[in-house]
Amino acid sequence: MKWKDKKEICLLSSIHGVETVNLQKRGETILKPKLVHEYNDTMGGVDRVDQHLADYTLPRKRGKKYYKKIFFHLFDLALWNSFVLYSKTGGAETALEYRMDIVKLIMEKYHHSEFCSATGRPSVIPTPPRLTGRHFPEYIPGTEKKNNPTRRCAMCARVRDGRGKKIRRESRYYCPEIALLLARY
Repeated sequence: MKWKDKKEICLLSSIHGVETVNLQKRGETILKPKLVHEYNDTMGGVDRVDQHLADYTLPRKRGKKYYKKIFFHLFDLALWNSFVLYSKTGGAETALEYRMDIVKLIMEKYHHSEFCSATGRPSVIPTPPRLTGRHFPEYIPGTEKKNNPTRRCAMCARVRDGRGKKIRRESRYYCPEIALLLARY
């Protein structure tokens, strides 16, 4: 069925016919298909899910294969549905905390050093600790004076700008494994 209100929309239904409903809007009687009326009445939940997914969905590059877009969208939906079930069973974490925990679990389970094969000659210079191991950035814990403290990023402090001055960049994250502060770009 094709319907035009503000713009044209196409709807397909296996349970609705072509019956119409009379509705009152601003003192005017409007004739609207029953399918459109039921869609508008029940669509609020889907809009809310889309709204929640937009908060945490990663921006993806244009031109990616369609099946990857579908996969990541379905993954986001599954993650949101699992969070809703977790919340209904008494979970106390926020959606972001829940999502971060899932990401950490996936990384711990599937991140293996055998996937990173070394090619070429071995380096003469030892690899810095920030490039080895498994690092999971965490928020800098709050104090009595500051709820969200920031510190100078140890990596950015080494870099100099065009005039030879050190770059100052504050970060709310650090790696407890090596105690270096990380700047989030």
